[in-house]
Amino acid sequence: MGYHKENLKTQLVEIAWEICSVESWQKVNMRRVASKAGVSNTAFYRHFKNKNDLKAELMLRGFQIVYGGMKDLTNNFSSYGAHYIRFGVEYPHIYDLMFECTGIDISLYPDLETLSDASFNGIVEGLKPLMTDKSEKDVMIKAYNVWASVHGIVGILRRSKSQGKQTQNLEWIENNLEEYLEMTTFG
Repeated sequence: MGYHKENLKTQLVEIAWEICSVESWQKVNMRRVASKAGVSNTAFYRHFKNKNDLKAELMLRGFQIVYGGMKDLTNNFSSYGAHYIRFGVEYPHIYDLMFECTGIDISLYPDLETLSDASFNGIVEGLKPLMTDKSEKDVMIKAYNVWASVHGIVGILRRSKSQGKQTQNLEWIENNLEEYLEMTTFG
């Protein structure tokens, strides 16, 4: 596979994304990615100092997808949460990389830190118009509650699917995420 120096970094990220999406982050290694790109390990290291740099790129791309979809859902809090859940179900290994303890200091990657913070801040900003009579503390407590619930639903839906135990109720939730979130957030 030929490459141009300008787009090699993008190509390496694409290959790593594909491996991580299908198999998991643990299956991503620099030698494998370089081999699939048809380049030497040395060429790989011209674009990434270490594996954490590649990990940060994958996480950044995941947050770009999450945040990009959320920005398109302005003023629709339930759709915002549903988008987040759908991402976690559709990209389980990327989601895990983004939200588990990854051994990476995201403060070393300002773009990643900004988008990571924006994904939670979107919840806070989405709640404010719905809680105008509540204190900032109440809004933050509700935001953490919603955030935990969204992450919990992702885990429940993923686990039930992987074990082949998706009940009618879970199937309804997955097919009606916006309605479910409206019912459980303020219902």
